[in-house]
Amino acid sequence: MQVVSGFFVGLVGVVSTVVMLVLLAATARRVMGAAVGWIRSAVVAFAMLSVASWVLTNGLLDVGWSRSDGTLTVAPGVALVAIVLAFAWAFVLGLCVLLVLELLVPTGSVPGPWRALRGLRQGRRETRRYAQILAIGVRHGLGGALTRGARQPDGSRLSRTDQRRQAAALRDALSDAGVTFVKFGQVLSTRRDLLPATFADALATLQSEVPPAPWSQVEAAVTGALGRPIDEAFAEFSPEPLASASVGQVHAARLLDGREVVVKVQRPGARAQVETDLAILGRLARRIERDTAWGRSLGVVDLADGFAASLREELDYTVELENTLALRSALARGAASDDGGDAPGAGPRVRVPEVYPELSGTTLLVMERLDGVPVGRAADVLVGLDDAVRADLASRLLTTTLEQVLVAGTFHADLHPGNVLVTDDGRLGLLDMGSVGRLGEPERLALAAVLLAVDADDAVAATDALLELLDAPADLDVRRLERAVGQVIVRFRGAGASGAMFTALFRLVTDAGLAVPSQVAAAFRTFTSLEGTLRLIDPGFDLVAGARATAQPLVRRVVTPEGLRERATSLFLGLAPELERLPRRLAKITSDVEAGRLTVNVRSFAHPDDRAFVTGLVQQVVSTVIAAAAVVAAVVLVSADSGPELVEGLRLFAVLGAALGFVGTVLAVRVLVFAFRGTAPGGGPTR
Repeated sequence: MQVVSGFFVGLVGVVSTVVMLVLLAATARRVMGAAVGWIRSAVVAFAMLSVASWVLTNGLLDVGWSRSDGTLTVAPGVALVAIVLAFAWAFVLGLCVLLVLELLVPTGSVPGPWRALRGLRQGRRETRRYAQILAIGVRHGLGGALTRGARQPDGSRLSRTDQRRQAAALRDALSDAGVTFVKFGQVLSTRRDLLPATFADALATLQSEVPPAPWSQVEAAVTGALGRPIDEAFAEFSPEPLASASVGQVHAARLLDGREVVVKVQRPGARAQVETDLAILGRLARRIERDTAWGRSLGVVDLADGFAASLREELDYTVELENTLALRSALARGAASDDGGDAPGAGPRVRVPEVYPELSGTTLLVMERLDGVPVGRAADVLVGLDDAVRADLASRLLTTTLEQVLVAGTFHADLHPGNVLVTDDGRLGLLDMGSVGRLGEPERLALAAVLLAVDADDAVAATDALLELLDAPADLDVRRLERAVGQVIVRFRGAGASGAMFTALFRLVTDAGLAVPSQVAAAFRTFTSLEGTLRLIDPGFDLVAGARATAQPLVRRVVTPEGLRERATSLFLGLAPELERLPRRLAKITSDVEAGRLTVNVRSFAHPDDRAFVTGLVQQVVSTVIAAAAVVAAVVLVSADSGPELVEGLRLFAVLGAALGFVGTVLAVRVLVFAFRGTAPGGGPTR
């Protein structure tokens, strides 16, 4: 019975201690008004509780208020006051410790134990991969490019030979680093507005060759994505892939109704590998931007973040499915409104494969099979075509792209030679719709205005259209930008001009400090990557001349009298109530002016943020004044030699001073927390 009683007493003590710790931690978080971590709050509360208990026990013995057997020699009320004050000041000391910890190591800056344990394995894998990537870069001679003071990639401190050598080294290093870095290099190759031509040309040759995954893994992945055996969805499924990459591979198959399809399967574990590589890429980008001038000038962190978002979208095949459906719809609308059209019964010159949503998912995409060869490997097929047919194919591809950009607003954003197929019947097919851009009507109209202004040799109109399309800084020199745009127009006005005009315009606006929205940049990159594809289809094709010839009829389809009439009607319908009230309001204003009754009322602090700022500032000032007054009063009371005594050696003023000091210190801690965190007590910013 004594054992049970002792166990019960111990259990009650443990529970009481835990409850007290939780209360202290919660109170500390509440008093500080900040999201202080529970673990550090509990640890500090436990430490302060232990200190207070030790100080109180020894202090009562030292002053003779208690004996070693635990009996008190003073009134219980006096002992209770001493206990409360001791724990109150231990609490204040804990607040100060938490404040210092929050200033030095804010909550969340260091992972908690559970998150650290979960991320330990991932961290080891990332560290090994990071070391591997750095070793690859050093092996290819890129170690100097990652250090402080590294030379610029625009060649300002590099000879032409050094540029070519460094560009080739960068290409080889990215190729050895794996598919994520290969894709990043391919994306960089389209940013000729940022990279010099030497680097862009070298990166454009990047290819990713990966051995196919074993059929057992592919079969398991397809079965898992379908949720049923393969033979219940396909009449035939080829184990040998048509193409293979580290993220996924493509297999030929036949549906139960006999239609030929291709199946894009994501490799098991591909997402985890890509996420690891993206984390490494982000770490490298931050290091390069921090340590090198060229990294800061290129904004490699933003480039890496944008690429990571794009690649994560590509890992979700439902995004590509939706993009393919949108492009098919855009092409169908363009074909329906194309007066010229193809020959009767010939079918469209440019096709987007049909997709099968009922068989597709996040890791599986089933689409129509287009028999043919990518433009990059179709030299033998193209040589066998008549020059007029090749010119027509190039023109149709350009027209289709402009229709997507200017009319539909949904466009293929990665038209490099590997994503355009020359079919067996001499047509073109678009592949890999994982990267698709979208433009709203204002952006489409502004981009069309740019093309028309270039065609009309009107630098002023082209500049106005660019300013409508892009985000201009406040200190922009518009006249200087007009002259620069005029020089670009004159430079690329003659016959034989290439798609470099789009690159030149892009570089011009970025050098001028104009911010280019991501979707507008995607449209510019589309034309840049399209140039190489068109040149392979028809070496004599002029992208700028073709765009000029195609843009005007397309703009007429965008800006139609019916469309303008509908927009004007919608605008007037929205303004109709105001227009009805306008005569009455004008009459009232006129009468008030004649009678001298016209007044203007301005509401100060009408915005909630302004009111919150002022309220928070007043609360902070009041808290500071009260805290200072309480601390000063506490010092005066504690140092006073007069006043009534509660017991011998303990004056009432000292107790009151200790209590006031507690209140003042707590308020001071809150004020400091709000001052350092930039948040006022009322919730508004302390700007």
